[in-house]
Amino acid sequence: MPHCRLGRLGVEPRGLLIMTNDEARALTAFTTSQKTLRNKLASATIGRTEFARKIKRCSLDSCRGMCCYDGASVDAATATKIQKVSDQHRPRFSSMGLSLPDVVIEKNEWNGVVGFKTAVRPFTFRSQVENFPEHFNETACVFLLDDGRCGLQVLSEQDGKHPWFYKPFTCWLQPIKLTDDAIRLYDEESDPNKLPNYDGFVIRTCCGRNEPNGRPAAEVLREELEFLSKLLDRDLLAELATKSLDDSEPTEPSADGNQASG
Repeated sequence: MPHCRLGRLGVEPRGLLIMTNDEARALTAFTTSQKTLRNKLASATIGRTEFARKIKRCSLDSCRGMCCYDGASVDAATATKIQKVSDQHRPRFSSMGLSLPDVVIEKNEWNGVVGFKTAVRPFTFRSQVENFPEHFNETACVFLLDDGRCGLQVLSEQDGKHPWFYKPFTCWLQPIKLTDDAIRLYDEESDPNKLPNYDGFVIRTCCGRNEPNGRPAAEVLREELEFLSKLLDRDLLAELATKSLDDSEPTEPSADGNQASG
């Protein structure tokens, strides 16, 4: 997630995972998911109009990691890896102030889609975040620190890795969403989680809402698009720069299956 990008806790790296050669060369800890993503999105569309929408980079001081509410949806391979990382580094998470449950992954069903997400804990978003959406509940991913940072990102930084090494794709990509054949930035009209009984997810988060005085999303989310480009072996920023404004836009909704997918 773009909102969990602050610096280190000042703790020296220790207790590093023993990685295979493939993992040592990987951009993330989630090598299986990384390969699947590259194969699936090798020719995925990305719409210039969507990424021209104006947004702002959120601040942890104001958002407190609100897109971490209700946990982060993950695929099965990512779920397995996160559980392994939490088991191996439980004392380090504890030193960050996180009291993790024994099982940090739970099954989840959202709008008819069954999958996995990180476990949750109570979190007082409503008293800390101005205009916190009424349809968002006051729970957060168990890896969310009280100051809004991500414990998995802190662990990555302590180990001298890229800040998103241990962080699920759905988290650092927020508000970008991936479908089977498209890279999306949903708006008021296209957010698939805008339902009769649920008023949207991406468009209600600080980093995903429309901001008339903001900047084009392709600029604001440059870091995310560059990292995703490395995972996919593409140059998404160049593709956005060369696409014609009248190109057809993708219409398939996100397949992440969880309203709190970041």
